[in-house]
Amino acid sequence: MKQFLDTSILVESCLSESPNFAAADVLVNSREVFTSVHALAEAYATLSGDPRLRVHPADAAQMVEDLANRVAVHGLSVKEYRRLISSAPASGIRGGTIYDALHAQVARQCGCTRIRTLNLPHFKHVAPDLAVLGV
Repeated sequence: MKQFLDTSILVESCLSESPNFAAADVLVNSREVFTSVHALAEAYATLSGDPRLRVHPADAAQMVEDLANRVAVHGLSVKEYRRLISSAPASGIRGGTIYDALHAQVARQCGCTRIRTLNLPHFKHVAPDLAVLGV
């Protein structure tokens, strides 16, 4: 069963002290797991930018590289980005929700039936056609 891992799962899989680490790590190391190129950038931003995490940028970059080697990474074309943005207002998508919609669209293109996230409400709106599950 193909699953899409959002940024929150990727980040948790890098933080061995996190209470969600074990479950996130199992997901990252599962078969048929996918993520988006945008999720990798978000993971780097979170890992290197959140002062509470105290992750050096070089270490964050290596963590993201390791993730990219374990998970199938896909992205949208410029045309697909434009289509998604153009349809956003009619779908009630505004602000940062566009990023969740972007992840959901990549999940669909990869044939995923599930999105795994720690931000369940974010995806329920943009992916009503997919199962949205936690860790």
